[in-house]
Amino acid sequence: MLYPVMLNIAGKKAVVVGGGSVAVRKARSLIEAGALVEVISPEIAEAMEELLDVHEIKWRKKEFAPADLTDAFIVIAATNSQETNEFIQRSASSYQLVNRVDDPKESSFIVPASFKKDKLCVAVSTHGASPALSKRIIQELKEQFDASYISYVTFLDECRAAVKRLCPDSSGRKMMLKRLASSAFEEKAKAASPAERDQLLTEIVRDWREMQ
Repeated sequence: MLYPVMLNIAGKKAVVVGGGSVAVRKARSLIEAGALVEVISPEIAEAMEELLDVHEIKWRKKEFAPADLTDAFIVIAATNSQETNEFIQRSASSYQLVNRVDDPKESSFIVPASFKKDKLCVAVSTHGASPALSKRIIQELKEQFDASYISYVTFLDECRAAVKRLCPDSSGRKMMLKRLASSAFEEKAKAASPAERDQLLTEIVRDWREMQ
């Protein structure tokens, strides 16, 4: 079994070896997460060139060498050669996270199907049994978590900050945060205007204070 985790890779060096469509997709997701991306490939696709034009990506126009992985936190082996991808994997240190696009079972981590919208991030994996099913589930979840739900999640983030600021008592914070995440509060919040949402939060804080 794999250990599900969300990594903070902002400012971390990420090396993508390969210049094709898969490498482009991997590089784009790393950029979105704030990683410092370096691409190693003698040639790159037009889509990768477009990324280079828009983002601060280093492109080393060369064949892969083990020294290319120096100081890398994440390594993506995304060439069209199994032999090269194996070599990249062997060249990595034990502390480096390696993803081989051609062999997930040999990777130290995999990238699940996912979608991100503002504060909401949902990821689905079938542990390699059916990536197509993972993508289908993600598509269904996208339809379920629509714009109104995203707005609700953003409001919850604001509520959490307010509760932490207003309530010094840990048990009180836990009680209020649990109420904020309830289905009853969700229904009210999703149907409320911004002003009405502020009132909902005020009522929860007031109820807590009355209990003190």
